[in-house]
Amino acid sequence: MESIYLEYKVSKGDVTRYATTIDTKQLMHEKGEQRESSNKIQLMMTQKVIDVTNEGVSTVEITIDTGVITNGTETFPLPNVGQKITMKMKKTGEIIYTSSPVDFSQPSFPEGPKKKKDRWDAISKINAPGRPEPIELNYKYILWDITNSNGLDCAEIKVSCPETAVELQPGVTQKISATGSTSFEYKKGFLVRSEVETKTLIESPENDVNVSTRIGVKVELIK
Repeated sequence: MESIYLEYKVSKGDVTRYATTIDTKQLMHEKGEQRESSNKIQLMMTQKVIDVTNEGVSTVEITIDTGVITNGTETFPLPNVGQKITMKMKKTGEIIYTSSPVDFSQPSFPEGPKKKKDRWDAISKINAPGRPEPIELNYKYILWDITNSNGLDCAEIKVSCPETAVELQPGVTQKISATGSTSFEYKKGFLVRSEVETKTLIESPENDVNVSTRIGVKVELIK
């Protein structure tokens, strides 16, 4: 069975463009009343490789070229169009430095060869309001298939995060889960597409309140 390496292969001066969509939908129940809200961010960004060390650590400059925010039925220009973000990334995709926090990042991978149906886990830490320590989420991955289409040799990876429940404060709990997929061109070493949907539910039975949120993040190669 074919073994492959999931590594980003970049050279100084490489330029790629991605379209990113962050789609958020929220439903709140409070004391018998229900409210819905939605928010969508759509942006185009350019990634340019500024430098690559002998150890394979790349310095990448990300520029947000265009973008809009849609709240309900109203659409506004994204305020940070033109912003430049500098990241340092290992060839596995692990981010070791970023000049500014972002809601999107390229997937990271384990070291060493992988073959079809191999599985691995990765811990992700997120901060939550009212909780001093971060929440640890155990993401599970499987190299589902190895395909060739339109001239691209892609590793198709499925990702999931089983539901994790934590107490934010006495009487208030939060449940988090996620599912998604990644398509990665493993021979040339670049991301083709990534889609992840994260669901959260915050419940406070004593106050008759619960808030469910669904956030979909899609990153797709344009050039």
